[in-house]
Amino acid sequence: MVRASRFDVIIIGGGINGAGIARDAAMRGLKVLLIEKGELGCATTSASTRLIHGGLRYLEHFEFGLVRESLREREILLRIAPNLVKALGMTIPIYKQSKRGRLTIRAGMTLYDLLSSGKSLPSHQMLSRAETLERWPGLNPEGLVGSALYYDAQVEFPERLVLENVRSAREYGAEVLTHTRVTGLRVSGVEFGQKQFVEAAVIINAAGPWIDLVLEHAPVQSPKLIGGTKGSHIIVALFPGAPANAIYLEARSNGRPIFIIPWNKLYLIGTTDVRFEGDPDEVRCEPWEIDYLLSETNLALPAAQLTHDSIIETYSGVRPLPVTGDKDEQSITRRHFIREHPQLPNLLSIVGGKLTTYRSLSEECVDLIFRKLGKNPPPCNTDKIAF
Repeated sequence: MVRASRFDVIIIGGGINGAGIARDAAMRGLKVLLIEKGELGCATTSASTRLIHGGLRYLEHFEFGLVRESLREREILLRIAPNLVKALGMTIPIYKQSKRGRLTIRAGMTLYDLLSSGKSLPSHQMLSRAETLERWPGLNPEGLVGSALYYDAQVEFPERLVLENVRSAREYGAEVLTHTRVTGLRVSGVEFGQKQFVEAAVIINAAGPWIDLVLEHAPVQSPKLIGGTKGSHIIVALFPGAPANAIYLEARSNGRPIFIIPWNKLYLIGTTDVRFEGDPDEVRCEPWEIDYLLSETNLALPAAQLTHDSIIETYSGVRPLPVTGDKDEQSITRRHFIREHPQLPNLLSIVGGKLTTYRSLSEECVDLIFRKLGKNPPPCNTDKIAF
């Protein structure tokens, strides 16, 4: 049950985006209700690769604005959530057969450093073959020409980042409902649970890959917004040749990126990137994905000899990316979009976005909420007040 019968904003979805919007809105004095159908942060957010990164590979798609935003937000999160977000060294081995040679990697690294001017993390280093094998002796030496070492950040437990945002939102007066499903969207508010109805001036659909399913409860039809892709990971224990820091691989079989990351005294390996049209509640890591991740890891680190028996856990999630045509999965933008619905002018749907940029997305969204309310938005302070 909720204490109030009317709110300035109701947010549907308790992942990182919904939690961030709730915190920002509550801190700026709005009356907020956050509704989550399950546990906070335990769906798409927890199924991520758990990186707070600038999006190095987005440079290839000329998304310089997204990279700059991500690098800025990475720095903010290192500052406001120092107990949760930590620096992480990342090594890119460079091989003769790699699609991206030494010069290309060096150019990308240099641009990455330039776009993150004023950062607290060290700049990149280019290492020779001998230096690479000295520091990462487990790497496959065949065809190795060198490596690049750079720094991003990791949030080992993104669910905790969600909970910190929600805790802060509640301190500023927000109400929160979990294990509560929305059953109706109206011009005047939201129906949920056992036919309980609460009025709202603005409704935010931040349900991630469930956005279109939420919109099915609206009194008007909406075009499909989500064209999600599935990402799967495996978790293994310490293995022979395991690196001390993260490894960013170019997969031999298809050239897409794979990360091997120290995580919680274990190793997290992922991710895949394939179209997904099913029910996000039913997403699973398929056998071919496991074989793919094991094979690529064993090629990169031959002493590992990982098998299915090495796997402690697998997990999968659906990226809530915008609907596209026949674009390659890797080229679908990771930018976020705040979609308005002309027939329901007080409804906004959050499409896309990244764990790294949740705070700036929230700021943009709350500014728009105030404009919907006919008010000038007061300053946002989520970049200044630490958890």
